[in-house]
Amino acid sequence: MPKLKRLLVSACFETAQRRRHCSRNQEHVICQGDKCLVIKENMSKNNYCMECAALILQKAREELEGLAHEMRAAVASSPDGS
Repeated sequence: MPKLKRLLVSACFETAQRRRHCSRNQEHVICQGDKCLVIKENMSKNNYCMECAALILQKAREELEGLAHEMRAAVASSPDGS
C-alpha cells in the first residue's frame, strides 16, 4: 500500500536556546528558555511565541474541522449512501 500523503507540516514545540523574535509578529520576543512553536517549511524554520502559536493552532483546527465536515457531507450525499 502506498504511503499516505502528509497533510500537516513539520511542527514541534522547543525551548529557545537563545533570544528569538516571533515570525508572525516581530515585536513579540521569545526569550532564552521560553517554549516556542517551530514550524519547518521548505528548508527553513519559523519560530512563534506561545500567543501566536495558540492562534495558529486554532486556525489549523478550524480548517481541519471544515475539511472533515466537507468529507462527511460528501459521503452522506454519495449515491451508495455509505
